[in-house]
Amino acid sequence: MLAVAAGGAALFLAALDFSINVSLPVFRDSLNETLISVQWIIIIYHASRSGTGLVVGRLADTIGLRRVLLAGVVLYTVSVAIISLQGSLAPIVGMRVPQGIGVAILFTVGPAVVARAFGPERRGTALGFTLAAMGAGQMAGTLGGGWLTLNVGWEAIFWARIPIGVLTFILAVVGIREVRRQGGSRLDWNTAVATFLFLSVLVLALSFARLDGWFGLRPVVLYAASLAIGSILIWTHRRSLSPVFPTGLLSSSVFRIGVTSNLIVTTGTFVMWFLFPFFVPDVLGRSTIALGALLAIMAGATLAGSSAGGWLADHAGDRKVTLTGAMVSAAGLWIIGLMTGDSPIGAVAFAAAVMGLGFGVHQAAVYSLTMRRIPPQFSGSASGALAVAQTLGTVASIAVMTSILTWREGLSTAQTSPEQFLDAYGFVLTVAAVVTLAGGLAVVRLPWSRGNRSQEVC
Repeated sequence: MLAVAAGGAALFLAALDFSINVSLPVFRDSLNETLISVQWIIIIYHASRSGTGLVVGRLADTIGLRRVLLAGVVLYTVSVAIISLQGSLAPIVGMRVPQGIGVAILFTVGPAVVARAFGPERRGTALGFTLAAMGAGQMAGTLGGGWLTLNVGWEAIFWARIPIGVLTFILAVVGIREVRRQGGSRLDWNTAVATFLFLSVLVLALSFARLDGWFGLRPVVLYAASLAIGSILIWTHRRSLSPVFPTGLLSSSVFRIGVTSNLIVTTGTFVMWFLFPFFVPDVLGRSTIALGALLAIMAGATLAGSSAGGWLADHAGDRKVTLTGAMVSAAGLWIIGLMTGDSPIGAVAFAAAVMGLGFGVHQAAVYSLTMRRIPPQFSGSASGALAVAQTLGTVASIAVMTSILTWREGLSTAQTSPEQFLDAYGFVLTVAAVVTLAGGLAVVRLPWSRGNRSQEVC
């Protein structure tokens, strides 16, 4: 259980960064910046985080999970400590790079530690409880972060994480048994650098597409750059004796489909974290306290869903539970899309809880599906792929769903802004529900056997 505590603490610490989402207006006012400029805090963070997952996953498989996780905890904790001392935007954005790398390490190595510590028969339950810590971190970051920002200042949401980082470091030292690397392989740093640059530039392109339009100058230049770097990556990967991403993983249909399902479902569901905060005050006319409570309910439901989803995956089968979680989450999104300004707050809270519950169930089950039969020497790489899929899904959700919202608002014949937003918001939530359902249906091709035991990676 110490491994679950250490892995869960890593995910809890990483998920606390959700406090940034509710604090951006305070950043804007305190630093005398515009809302567009403070979004660099988010853009740079996601770019550095997305480029790191695959690299650190392979590195952890090579030199040891505990060593890499400890480095990630230190990097993260030092970064947030330095950020809390800054008084201008530029150094904050600069330090978000190492913090994003640290978060990628936490999200990658945390589940890998648990997957390596437990056998296939109990791996789903263990991963479910570990991933539940991410829901707890989201809830704490949303509620605690909002309270600290309003009553102490934005700096508090960073320095308050320092003791949690210290505790996570201690748990990792005590709870993780280091395993010597197998096979004597070493990380190919040429493919590692190419992988980091490709994913980071791709995420920057998607981020700027939301701000400048899909065919703006910055996105187009970044598309071209990512294409060029991607070509170099393919060339180096084919010639590498120890590439960043093990070819053995790609031979497993379970692994490929599990990662794909995670990407698609995240793309559909993350709309709740960046559009819902506008729906509550602008359409429902509720206060920021009500918004925080609704987000906390959603995060709490995610926590409960993750806890139950892993256990259900062990007993009912990964595939069935993965599909069920996506269906429940899609239903919640669809119901929320039907809400209007006259909808009771209780109905909105129920729908948000349904969405969060389904997402938590899917998250635990898809991790179990993807990692149940992964050999120990691939656990870091497999978890890294899932972490990258989640990050890409987050960025894609913001870019794509925002574009759809803007397009739909332009088609509306309504005369008032709230009505335009409500029509577009309902349409986007319906699209998000369809996307989420498609992510669940991605697993239909897999065998129905309990735990998908026939699909072990070689």
